[in-house]
Parts: sequence; C-alpha cells; structure tokens
Amino acid sequence: MQLLLFSIRCISKTETTVELSWPVSSSVVKLLGFFPRQADEESKNDMWTIHCRSMFRAAIVLSQQYNITFQGQFLTYEEIITDDDIMVTVDQTCQKVLASNIVGFIGPAYSSEARYLASFAYRLGILSVSYSATSPDLSTIDNGAFYRVVPSDENTALSLTILFKQYKWKSCIIIYENDEYGYNGMKLLSQEFSAMNIKTLEKIKFDIKQQNFEIDFKKTLLDSSSRIVIVWANEKSAITILEKAIEENLIGPYFVWILTTTIALDYFNQRQKKELIGILTIEPVKGDFVDVSINATLLNQAYQIWKDYELDTFPGENNVSSYGLFTFDATWSLILSLQQLCSMQSLCLEFTNVSNCYNRQFFNSKQYYNIMRTMKFLGVSGQVTFSNETTDRVADVYYIIKNIQPLNIEQKNIDYLPVLKWHIGSTNWTYYKDKSDDIIWPNLSKNIPVDHKLIQGQELRMAIIHSPPFIILKNSTSTYSDMTDNYKIIDITEFDGLFKDIMLYLKDRMSFRPVIIIAKPTIQYNELVDGVANRLFDTVMTTIAINAKRSKIVDFSAAIFPRSYRIVTRKPKSSQLNFLFFLKPFSWTLWLLILGTVFYASILIWFFQPKNADTQGNDKEYLTIEQSISYTICIILGKGPFFNVSTRAGRFLTYGLHALQIILLAIYTASLLASIIIENFKPTISGIDDIRNGKILPNRIGILVGSQAEEYYLNSISQDKKDYYPLKTANEVYTSLIDGDIDVAIWSNGSTEYHVNNIYCDLMTVGVEFAHGSYQIPVRQDWVYKTDLDFNILSLIESEELDRISAKWFGQRTCSKTNLFEPKIITVQIMGGLFITFLIISIISILIHFWSGT
Repeated sequence: MQLLLFSIRCISKTETTVELSWPVSSSVVKLLGFFPRQADEESKNDMWTIHCRSMFRAAIVLSQQYNITFQGQFLTYEEIITDDDIMVTVDQTCQKVLASNIVGFIGPAYSSEARYLASFAYRLGILSVSYSATSPDLSTIDNGAFYRVVPSDENTALSLTILFKQYKWKSCIIIYENDEYGYNGMKLLSQEFSAMNIKTLEKIKFDIKQQNFEIDFKKTLLDSSSRIVIVWANEKSAITILEKAIEENLIGPYFVWILTTTIALDYFNQRQKKELIGILTIEPVKGDFVDVSINATLLNQAYQIWKDYELDTFPGENNVSSYGLFTFDATWSLILSLQQLCSMQSLCLEFTNVSNCYNRQFFNSKQYYNIMRTMKFLGVSGQVTFSNETTDRVADVYYIIKNIQPLNIEQKNIDYLPVLKWHIGSTNWTYYKDKSDDIIWPNLSKNIPVDHKLIQGQELRMAIIHSPPFIILKNSTSTYSDMTDNYKIIDITEFDGLFKDIMLYLKDRMSFRPVIIIAKPTIQYNELVDGVANRLFDTVMTTIAINAKRSKIVDFSAAIFPRSYRIVTRKPKSSQLNFLFFLKPFSWTLWLLILGTVFYASILIWFFQPKNADTQGNDKEYLTIEQSISYTICIILGKGPFFNVSTRAGRFLTYGLHALQIILLAIYTASLLASIIIENFKPTISGIDDIRNGKILPNRIGILVGSQAEEYYLNSISQDKKDYYPLKTANEVYTSLIDGDIDVAIWSNGSTEYHVNNIYCDLMTVGVEFAHGSYQIPVRQDWVYKTDLDFNILSLIESEELDRISAKWFGQRTCSKTNLFEPKIITVQIMGGLFITFLIISIISILIHFWSGT
C-alpha cells in the first residue's frame, strides 16, 4: 500500500516537459537536465530557470549542427522540473534512466539536491555537472562523478571578506535559510570572517517550510550593534525576508543589506522599490563582464539557436542570466568528454544491467571520469578547467556586485546596476566600468556607511575621578557621603573641569546621552582601565595615559593633548653661608672698573687742588694723594668728605661722583635684594636627574599607586623596586608634601601646574618636563564607535576649541608669582653708558681747570 501511495504521489508530481518549437530527435543517447520550477511565470526578472533550460537545449542542438555523433547517433536531451522533494526527483530520474541511454546529468540547480544526484550518477557510472549548486561541501565529493561550472560558495565568502576589509566593516548579521545551501554558507562565511577578525554578531535562521523566523526578527536586528545584514538564501526565501523587513522598516536608511541571490524586483511595488535602494547583490558572472576572453563564437551560435526556436523567451544578449551560461558550459563539457571517449572506444555508450535503474552501470565509466578530470576548454563563461584535486572549476572565477538604485532623477525607474567587479586572486573590488557608476547606499547616500549602530541617542557610560583641574567635584563631601560602592552614578551638573568641557563638546557633536559614574578617590587609574575592559563602563574621562599593559586589554582614542611629568616639592626657606655673597650683584670686571674710576677721580681731585709756597720759597702740597683717595671713596660710599674742594673743576667733578654714587648704590641695592630672595627660594633638587642620582631618599619620593607615574618610576628609576612612598589618591601628592611626609613627588605636569598656581602656594615644580606622551580616552577593544570618537577628537583639536578649554583651566592663577630663576649679574656692558657719562664729566672738569688757570 505504501509503495502504491508513493507511486501515485510521484505520478501526480511529475512535470511534463513543455516542448515549444525545439527539435525532437529519436536518438536514445541523451543528457538529462534538472531545472527548478519557475517561482513566478509572469515575472520578467524570474526567468533564470528558463535561461538555463534554453541554453541547455541550445548546447545539444549546436552539437547536432556541428555533426557531433556518438556511435552514429546525435545527442539529445530529457528534462526534469524539480520541486522541494528529492525523493520525487530521484524517482523521476529512475524512470528516465530506464527509458533512454542517459549518459550524463546537467544539474541540479540546488546544493540540497546535488549530493543525492551525484551519488546516483556515480552508481550509474556517469557524470553529473552542476550549473548553480554552490555549497562548499560539494567540493569534498571524491567519487569522480560530480563537477560544477559555477564557483563554490567559498569564493563568494572570500569575495565578501575582501569587500568588508575594503570598506573597513568589522561586524555583520547573517540571515540564512535552513537548508544545505543556507547553513553551509553561513558556516563558511562565519569562519572566513572570524579569521579576518570580522565579528558575526547575529545568526538568524529562516525556516523555508514556514517561510518565517523562529525569533523576534525586528527586535534582534534593532538590538544588534551591527548594521550590515547578509542574506544567504535562495530567491524565494530572500524575497520573503525582504518583504518582512520592509513591513518592519528595517531596510533603510539604517541597515545595509547584501544578498547572495539576485531577486526579481517585479514582486515589489514602486514604494517598496524605493525602500530597496541601496541593496547589494553578489553573483558569479561570465568572463567578459570583467574583460576576460570567452568563446564568443559558441555564445553567438547558442543565442541564435535560442532565438530561432524560442524567440519569445530570449531576453536580449545583455540580459541572459550567468547561470544560463554556466548551464551551456556544463553541457558542453559533457559533450566534449563523450566525444573524446567515443574517439577512443568504438562501443563507447554501452551499459550493463539495463533493466534495473539502480544497478545499471556505464561500461566505460573509468575512462569517462579520467577524461573529465583533465577537461579544459574556452567556454561561453570563460576558461573552463577541471582537475583531479577538486570538483570545482579551477581559477577563472569572476563576480560582480549589483546595486539597486534609481536609474533616473525622478526615481521612477529603479533597477539593478553593476557597480563592482572582482576575480579570484584579486585583493580588492574595483569599479565595474568607471567611478560614475558609484554605489547608491540607503537614504540615497554616496558615502560608505559604517557597519555599526550610530551612537546618536545611545547611552554612553563615562567614568570620572576627582582630579583638578580635569574633574572637579563641586561638593565632594556630599558626593562621597552616601557612597557604599566603588562607583556611583551622579548628575552631570555635580562636577566641573577640563574633561567636562571636552565631554560636552563630544556630546554636542555625537549626540550620545552621557551617564556619569564617579569613582572613589582611592580607585587606582589601572582599575579604571580594567573597568573599561570588563565593560563596567564604556570609557573614562580623565588623564589616562597609554602603556603596554593597558593597551593589551583596551583600545585608546586619538591623542587629546600632550602628557608629561614634573617634580613637585616644597618651596625652600633657608640659604647656605656665602662670605662673598655681597659681591654677587656686580660682575668682577664691573668691580674693577669702579675701583679704577676711584683712582682716576682721586688723581684729578689732587691735580685740581691749588699749591702754596712757604716762607723759604719752597713749594708745599696743600692736599696729599692719600687724602684725595679718601675724599673720592667717601663720595662713592655716600659719606660726607673731611674737607671741601676749593676749585671749580674739583667741585664739578665732585658733582659727577655724587651722581655716579647714587646710581651705583640704587642698582647694587636692588640686585643684592633680588639675589637674597632667590637664594632663599633655591630648591633642594634641580630635576629628575637628581632623583636618578640618589639625591633624595626613595622613601621620601611620593608616587601614586596604579598610575602611569608608577610605571615610569619602576621602569626608569628603581628597576622595578617599589621603594617609594605610596600615595593612594591624586590629592595626596600635595597634602603629603605639605605635611612633610615626603620631600618630592612625581605627577602630571597639568595637574601640578594647576595646584601650585591656585591651591598649594607653598609648593612649586622644579626642573624640566620629562616622560612625554599623550592623554587618550580608553575604550574597550573593537569598540564600534571608536572611529566616530577619533574623528570628533580631531575636530576638537583642529577647531582650536581644545586650546580655548585649556586656556580656561590652565590660565588661572591665585597664588603670587615668584621668579625662581637666577637674576642677571650687572656687567660692564650694562653699566657702560654710566661710566662714559662720568668720563665726559671728568673731561669737562679738566677743561674748566685749564680755563680757570688761564
């Protein structure tokens, strides 16, 4: 009974081949073609199955026109139209095999059928050559009976991987149908993407029986962070998937859809077609699509035969499906193999056990298989070459990407346009013709879309820690009072600082919603970075520096501003004993010049004084030279002289000495006072080299634990010995110095500059900046918004907004400014004008003296 029911079912499903005007031959030597039922007989775009059947027939007829015979008979054909039931197809095949000498299979179309019919062909000892079965698993069939002209899905997956790398996409969603074609394609693509560090975030199964999803399709897509959707399904399933996506508004402008099957647009109305703009389809093509030679003679003859016998189905030479061309080459490969076999064997088409289809055996199967393994010819799709290492066509694999886009400004004509091409061995997709045929992406954009959900409107969890001037809590006591955990969400109005201004700029540009998480002041900077890596928050808005350990667990944004360290210490309050300190204001040459001036003026004073004679007529000096020197020194020191000069020249010179004395005394006093102040402010160390040289005991050096400053100290100074004074919070850098717990600390230049200028006036920085680097924002590895963040950080810098923000916070000063540099020593060059003036006065005095004498 069961056998009877099965036979009735098979008969009811048997499709009678519709012969139009194609020639019919009485020959019993036949090839059996397997073609899928046309999904929509009224659709002009759903004609690929008709194209495959017509090119199959054209190849048979062309062999007859070429007068190719096999044991004196022309080759002819049989056809089976397949449905979804493989057992029905096998039963129909058995009937055809019993009725004729079937020497080869062309097809089937689908991978789910190919493995069964390949086994059937092997059992018969004949060949099966597919024109559209692409499953990579079929490459492993090693019985010698199966080959395919169409490229394997391995090539499709590789081409998609190259496309993703070219467009810098790093994530996707795969929708696949639950058959061999869909499952194997999804598996292969996931493996290829994983090897190239491209993440498959969602794998959504589509049930081909129910024509529906097993999950909430809309929620899954919207919740995913990826916005690239790859549909690995046949045409019928792909159409249904797109229809559901249109219903849920999931096509554009936020998602990019890529199909592995070119679907018929006749299924959609004009409004739906507009929504489909931007969709990409990837498909294998014949060689001349990518400027590679094909057998144009065979192709033109096949087209002419098609037009001669079935003109109403011929779509035009430029519109024939690539699978139709693959069908011709698959058929022609069997024709050439049989021709070569029959040239070697006189009885080349003999079968044994002809009464039983399952035990029927082609007598020359071994030679038949050997010929196919070495087959090589120029076909209508390009060079066709097979080998004994794989069932796949060797090399000469070509793909194009078509783009659904408006072909006119009014958007009334929406159709496919080839935009990119690729061939096996190429590392990039290139323009199909020229750049004018560019891809139109969803929302009619020509800009390559990103692969992830836009950050606009998304919550961004941003950790902060109190560290003026970068983050300044307005009321730290209130903020920390009810804090029971290491972290707490606070309002953005509860703090201020440089990083808040940066955060507000990024918020305005990127339109995210910041969620502020304050960390306890005792949290180490390394712990903040760990929090990003462990997804406790998305980023940290404070002074985080990159180092080797941190870069292993997180990524970093573009540099925001430079980072360096300074040594901060207390201002000194004492000076050392210096017996010659009083000479410091003037240079030694200036002191010598002053001494010379004293002797010069003394001689002139002595010369100008009159001389009297005694009663014996002997001359007697009125003023000795020693007295003249004493007189000049008294004037220079500002003391009154013990006598007065009596000549006009002497008095004029004395006026010059008084002027010289006043100016020298004023300059000396000011310079000496400055030297005293500077001496009292001289720091105990001059820079980082003093710490390296051991001038400060290690336990008197303060280092913030868990910071980049600690890494620097361990790597560059102490050789990994933790011999420093540990500081728990950034504020302890300053309070520990004030309390005398440490003598120096190493900390961020920006922070120390702000604190010594505005808060801790008794502290100062010494030496030059060191350990230069940059501050960057940590984000988790492969964070999808990193590119957007980097772009806006660069915009922040290039717009000079960062300069304005920095000036706002680092331009403040509430502590009095003290010059902590050595004052200039007064030299002869500085005072030269004063002494030249005195020289002129002395010359005038000499002239007065001689004029008075005259």
